[in-house]
Amino acid sequence: MILKFYGTRGSVPVSNNETKKYGGNTTCLYVETRSGEIIIIDAGTGIRELGAALNAQGKNKLYLLFSHYHWDHIQGFPFFVPLFKKETELHIYGPPDEVMAEKALSYQMTMPYFPMHLSGLPARIVFNNLKKTLSIGSITIETIVNNHPNHTRGFKFVEDKKSFAFLTDNEVRAQDGKTSYKEFVNFVKNTNLLIHDAQYTDDVYKMRVGWGHSTYHQVAELAQDAGIKEFMITHHDHFSSDKFIDKNLKEVSKKYPKIKIGAAADKISRRF
Repeated sequence: MILKFYGTRGSVPVSNNETKKYGGNTTCLYVETRSGEIIIIDAGTGIRELGAALNAQGKNKLYLLFSHYHWDHIQGFPFFVPLFKKETELHIYGPPDEVMAEKALSYQMTMPYFPMHLSGLPARIVFNNLKKTLSIGSITIETIVNNHPNHTRGFKFVEDKKSFAFLTDNEVRAQDGKTSYKEFVNFVKNTNLLIHDAQYTDDVYKMRVGWGHSTYHQVAELAQDAGIKEFMITHHDHFSSDKFIDKNLKEVSKKYPKIKIGAAADKISRRF
């Protein structure tokens, strides 16, 4: 199983000298199974570069999973090159609880917001409801309901006894949330890698309770309670510079020395 980040920023994309290390594209991940299937998580602005890479490799059968339909997780979709090729077969899975994926994506591809409608794309697109568990090739994917405004899902990918969990846009310690802290601990327990939203510092979080995001220390506590040896924070705030992220990582690492702590960055990859 191969994992590669193509977008790790939250809310809006950024581009300046202070965000080069971790990147400025909004959420998009690439996963390749042992059996060769290509799975994409979310369609933030990072999916544009991923699409160009897949096009160059001649990859035509693709799977796209949506955690939810907030703007920063779908805004790159209309610029995904494979959509404009008739050879492409794209299977989309999205939460059906508030709005179907097809309807959510069609909103942004409607005049006057975009010149081409979703129905006019040459690619063959198959829409599916995201269920609690699904299998794609040699990978099993489990989902959990995150604590975030509007219905959002977290994911756990398991293949050959190796696993990683990806929970973006999740307030792990939410008051009266849809999912309890204990349920999150059990969901991510003993995964090889936890990738979790940590958009806020503790001080900022005090002013953002209920907004659906976590802090560095909250994620570190989750990792410790779940017996996880390594985690990476993601969904970096658009105001967070590379230096700011490094500073907070250093601070949290001192408090949790037994856990390997890092931050997701555009174009870095992992093999499980």
